[in-house]
Amino acid sequence: MFWLTSILVLLHLTRGNSPCFGRSLQISPSRTQFFKRESLTLCCGADERIMTNSKSACSHKSHECNITLAGVHHSGSYWCDSNSGELGEAVNITVTGGSVILKSPVHPVPEGTSVTLHCLSQKLDVVKPINESCTFSRNGLLIGVGLTGEMSFAAVNRSHKGLYTCTFSGVESPGSWLAVRATSSTESPPPTNHHLLLPLVYAGPPLLLMVLLGIVGGCCWRKSRKEAEEAASEDEVHADVVQNKTKKKERDRSDCESTCSYGESLQPQPIRIPDPPLYSLLGSNRSLQSVADTKCEQLWPPDKNFKR
Repeated sequence: MFWLTSILVLLHLTRGNSPCFGRSLQISPSRTQFFKRESLTLCCGADERIMTNSKSACSHKSHECNITLAGVHHSGSYWCDSNSGELGEAVNITVTGGSVILKSPVHPVPEGTSVTLHCLSQKLDVVKPINESCTFSRNGLLIGVGLTGEMSFAAVNRSHKGLYTCTFSGVESPGSWLAVRATSSTESPPPTNHHLLLPLVYAGPPLLLMVLLGIVGGCCWRKSRKEAEEAASEDEVHADVVQNKTKKKERDRSDCESTCSYGESLQPQPIRIPDPPLYSLLGSNRSLQSVADTKCEQLWPPDKNFKR
């Protein structure tokens, strides 16, 4: 969407606000009849000038002319004149003070082309199609009724050419000439209009530069995104390794503490043999005195160096 918008903007800047394309006289809005006080634009090719037999100030000045407040004095024939003396096809423009006009093709139409005629009205300086019943005539003869203010021909031929008018509520429009030109298989194609190539010539380098910048920017963005994803992946792996090492250390410490505790509990303790009871020393043939002496000897062993 961005590239399409850029192309349209560049083409608009190249051609400006002018509808001037081709060597034929161009009119905007595209019709030959206008109400008084309407605005319209006339233009020819860049190397041509507008010519007219009317009292309009457009003649001989430029290839483009803007009429802001049309008047009856603007009615007349207009055509394009090239510097080489080549004259373009003349177009008859009519400015009326009435309330009904007819919209028809500005230039001749080829045979087999579909054509629609519209009946227009003006109210409060606003031109709009009449969406009611209107009658249409050709060369002063009634040819039909348009229930929605228009009449269409699916495929025109040479018999459709003539001067057309429309009538609404008893008001008839000025006449507009519909020209039909014949076409044949042997007819040579129209010459190439180099003016149509000018927008491409001027807009080509900027468009190419924008495309290259877009490609480079896209590659850099993809590369930076890939590097960021790789860095994030490495950080995750490093975090997992650190976490596993920490868990292992804690597990080894726990095992060591449990082992040490268990080992301390398994250390041998000195066994204390209780003294035999006195009655175990008594025998059937031993006297109490001998038993007492034996016990005393156990408690206080006799000193061998002691002489009685």
